[in-house]
Amino acid sequence: MNRKKIKRSLPDRIFNVSNLLLLGAIGLVAVLPYINMLAVSLSASGPVDSGKVTFWPIGLNFENYKTVLLDKSIIKSVGLSALMTAVGTAFSLFLTVTFAYPLSRMEFKLRKFCNVMILIVFIFNAPLIPWYLTMRSYGLYDNFMTLILPSALSTYNIIIVRSFFTEVSPALIDAAKVDGCGEMRTLMQIILPISKPVLATVGLMYGVGYWNSYTTPLYLINDRNLYTLQLRIKSIVLDSNAVESLNLVTTGTSTQALKMTTIIVAALPVLCIYPFLQRYFVKGMTIGSIKG
Repeated sequence: MNRKKIKRSLPDRIFNVSNLLLLGAIGLVAVLPYINMLAVSLSASGPVDSGKVTFWPIGLNFENYKTVLLDKSIIKSVGLSALMTAVGTAFSLFLTVTFAYPLSRMEFKLRKFCNVMILIVFIFNAPLIPWYLTMRSYGLYDNFMTLILPSALSTYNIIIVRSFFTEVSPALIDAAKVDGCGEMRTLMQIILPISKPVLATVGLMYGVGYWNSYTTPLYLINDRNLYTLQLRIKSIVLDSNAVESLNLVTTGTSTQALKMTTIIVAALPVLCIYPFLQRYFVKGMTIGSIKG
């Protein structure tokens, strides 16, 4: 069967071309810094120090990556960040589902009150100094739980998951009740299996948030043994003596190239994982869009 092609009007074509050009320009501006960092990280020390490297490596050199990946402090920070991301994401998903499911049930008596409270917290953030003093009073300072608990729950993610749960057909829940399922069994066997898109979406946002976590460790972590990868990068990039103190300087490497290499290494896990979750991410954001 032949399908008729829809002829687009001239204004539509101009609009589409303009959109493509604009989005292409925005994408190019966003990706150029990463291309420059990648080129610098793969270049020899001479061209890097003289500022000749732009968007293509000069004197291809993998010594920078070898140096960074073999440094014990970097490896320790990567391992700590990976552990924090894995534990934190699982814990945050558990809390988010635990909060979102009751809020999606019409029979929950405190539903409206809790939704209003969540909306207030979503709009108004806690001031920095009271937040810091509260964290210290709870003992969240210089320990592993400090890296997880302050960021364990996001009101935005609760709203997304709650909206998704609200869209689940009531017939499925009624059928589960007829079969004798309680609320917990309904959640585990009916709701969660069909909620993979939104869970993948929220899990990705939590995971990226934990992996890139910077301000919370910056304020609450003083022990260098608990430095996450982002804090380690900060010390390398901002401290002129940090590269030398971390024993990263070897023959044929450049301080600037080592800084760029460390940043690239930190970004790689997210860049590798995102393509596999992209289809869930788009679907989850669409179906779980915010509703009143």
